[in-house]
Amino acid sequence: MSNRFEPRTADDLRALVQEQPLAWIVSGEPGAQHATPLPVQLVCDADGTPRTLLGHFARRNPQVAALAANSRATVLLIGPHGYISPSWVSDRTWGPTWNYASAMFDVDLQFCDTRADADRLLSGLVKQMETNRPAAWQPQEMGARYEKLVTGIIGFEAKILAVRSCFKLGQDERDEVFADILRALDIKDQASLTKWMRRFGESRPAQALAPSQPPPRALDPEIKRFIDNVIAKGRELTAGRDLSWPERREICELTRAPWTKGGPVIADTRNIVAETKAGPVRLRIYDPSPGHSKPTFVFMHGGGWSLFSVNTHDRVMREFAHRGGMAVVGVDYDLSPEVRYPTALNQVIAVVHWLHEQGRAHGLDGERIALGGDSAGGNLSMGAALRLRDAGHPNLVKAVLSIYGGSTPDCSPASRQRYGTEQDMLTANEVDTFWDNYIGHLGDRRDPYVATAYAPLQGLPPVFLVIAECDILAEQNLHMAGRLLEAGVQVQAKVYPGAPHSFIEAVAVSRVANEAVDDGVAFLRSVLLRERGARVHVA
Repeated sequence: MSNRFEPRTADDLRALVQEQPLAWIVSGEPGAQHATPLPVQLVCDADGTPRTLLGHFARRNPQVAALAANSRATVLLIGPHGYISPSWVSDRTWGPTWNYASAMFDVDLQFCDTRADADRLLSGLVKQMETNRPAAWQPQEMGARYEKLVTGIIGFEAKILAVRSCFKLGQDERDEVFADILRALDIKDQASLTKWMRRFGESRPAQALAPSQPPPRALDPEIKRFIDNVIAKGRELTAGRDLSWPERREICELTRAPWTKGGPVIADTRNIVAETKAGPVRLRIYDPSPGHSKPTFVFMHGGGWSLFSVNTHDRVMREFAHRGGMAVVGVDYDLSPEVRYPTALNQVIAVVHWLHEQGRAHGLDGERIALGGDSAGGNLSMGAALRLRDAGHPNLVKAVLSIYGGSTPDCSPASRQRYGTEQDMLTANEVDTFWDNYIGHLGDRRDPYVATAYAPLQGLPPVFLVIAECDILAEQNLHMAGRLLEAGVQVQAKVYPGAPHSFIEAVAVSRVANEAVDDGVAFLRSVLLRERGARVHVA
């Protein structure tokens, strides 16, 4: 096989086994062969050299006795693969092919027949398969059933004697053909094969990769100053360390701290704990004019339901309170993955009820409440408005201000490629991680109160969508604007040129961020103060 189809590095083979671990274990002489499909784990040396395959058989499998007599076997693994049709490419003289990744291991297999071996091999396989999954499962959750399972298996360690692998992923195609294939695979939603083709396409010239259509727009220079500073400071503080989620939150607080300084001083700012139907919820209240009746804007910070706090968004909330002449209540909801959906949403809804019933005692108008927030906060705002509507309380919330909020875990291939790269403020991988953190069960990924793109939207209060042009979530927000209009909801939507995800946090230095705050304030006042304003506007 040509060298162009070999793995580029040892990580390619390791990743192939981790992502596609089901392999055929083949042993015996021709005419008397045994073959069993089993998931395997690959163990490599520090330099990445494959050394051992781990796995387990069912004890009653007749191949166990055959391997005990003759320990030589071949392990055959096929990874992502797919037929590539000539109809996808502009050159009709090009012939069909099949792209795939595969590996074949010659091994000497030895059984490991102790309880400790069985526990070790099973836990290792579960860890390999469950890592990064929402609500990752652990073997001890089986309880008594685990004992029956573990006694019915026998583990093995297979010393690798030779490896032959093939990564035929379009390396031999012309640039324009390679680009055509990637576009077609995206359309056909063959994400695994597309991912591996792009992985190997990294070594091709830049023009070989399918370009974004249209190309990404350059970031607004004032916002870029904020983005570059936050990213650089974060990398400096992490220095490549593998951080826990509490440690990541500490880093976020440190990187955002300089950007929360300055700005308006609010007459009365206080932290309280509201005793709600969802339990105690931490709130920060900004009251620009104590003793005077004013609307209440309930703000949920972003951070993928996993990061940030009322501290990271202190400057943003002060700006809304000062410019709008309204009370702002920041909700410091519980974060994922320690808690999962619907805990944070329940807390937001409970805060709305608490404000309606007890807000007056804290100088807050519980009759004129708006919900809003950025990113995950925008999602929580829409979800809470939907839940309140369906629970028979459609009038408790008068308006929703969603600032580049997420509405579905599913980002299109085009949006991921255009504004979800590792150089962007919010990457496609981060979107996946945040949703996996927040969603505890796969079935909840289509729950309309969290994946609001799938919800019926009729009967919602007026909505303003702040859309960052250079954001992986821009596509979702534009789609949501259309659905709201279709549902007869009073909606405004505005796209901010050159703005990436998180741009509202750059309010200290960015004219675009200040424009978005002013627009949000104007919307909230027009609804909450019943000032005359445009009924429907999409810009």
